[in-house]
Amino acid sequence: MLKSIFGNKTAQLLMLRLFRDKEVYAGGLANDYDIGIKSIQNQLEKFEDANLLVSRKIGNLRLYSFNPQSSFVEPLKKLIEVEYNALSDSDKEFVYPKRKRPRRKNKPITEAKNV
Repeated sequence: MLKSIFGNKTAQLLMLRLFRDKEVYAGGLANDYDIGIKSIQNQLEKFEDANLLVSRKIGNLRLYSFNPQSSFVEPLKKLIEVEYNALSDSDKEFVYPKRKRPRRKNKPITEAKNV
């Protein structure tokens, strides 16, 4: 459904990932989904231009999150939640890939928080 609304698979993946992770960055998404970083950056910038996302820089990294000031974000999150709940287990594994590198020794494990 999100793919039809936003017009492409990249936008759908970004919104689903952002829904769960709260903050995302283009390079991480490009690595996880094997999509060109430029297409992810362009999509994130479109969402930011539409006032759905805000970004902040930390060093060379630009982190994106939902814009808490936008009146469209809460209804959008509800729509994303409906899409998320409709995903099959295999689709969820694709959208939310497992860690690619090992966890630091003795680092405490915390569960991911779903909204």
